[in-house]
Amino acid sequence: MTAGQTTEIATVTRLDPIYVDVNLATTDMLRLRRELASGKLEKVSGEAAAIQLTLEDGSHYDKPGQLRLTEVTVDPATGTMIVRAEFPNPDHLLMPGMYVQAEIAEGIDPNAITIPQPALQRDNKGEPFVYVIDQDNKIANRSVQLDRALGGDWVVLDGLKDGDRVVVEGLQKVHPGAVVKPVEKTADNQPAHAG
Repeated sequence: MTAGQTTEIATVTRLDPIYVDVNLATTDMLRLRRELASGKLEKVSGEAAAIQLTLEDGSHYDKPGQLRLTEVTVDPATGTMIVRAEFPNPDHLLMPGMYVQAEIAEGIDPNAITIPQPALQRDNKGEPFVYVIDQDNKIANRSVQLDRALGGDWVVLDGLKDGDRVVVEGLQKVHPGAVVKPVEKTADNQPAHAG
């Protein structure tokens, strides 16, 4: 623009590398920063996490990008955070204005415990718990601390340990102290019965 000019003559856009703005909920942003600091999240460099794109036609963009968690703005209309990701774009396949889906390359926690979402109950204060079956086949409720939903499951941070038996069906029939005849859920996800 020149002095006194009110309209733009041209807009210059850099295509390689290209920037992709990713919308994240505040809770996801905080979790990603914690995971990056603890090493659970795959780092590309410094404070950048690895990120992959899926294009509008469902194909995967073959070049990984870097999610820069230090370059954040907040959208006041939605309260979500907009995080900038940078992707190499030598073939100019990505163009300004395109819509893509971003997937952050999170690590795998081999010790994570998950429970099916229907197994989770809430008490009258809204605190989460599950019904567990002890060694005498008696029902007890156990408070749990949740991390996040993952597909159709909840990731449990605290309150359960490997080997605990959690009631996933027949919840309306059980109460603490009741003795049940549990049927283990099979590996092929066939329904189990508790009675």
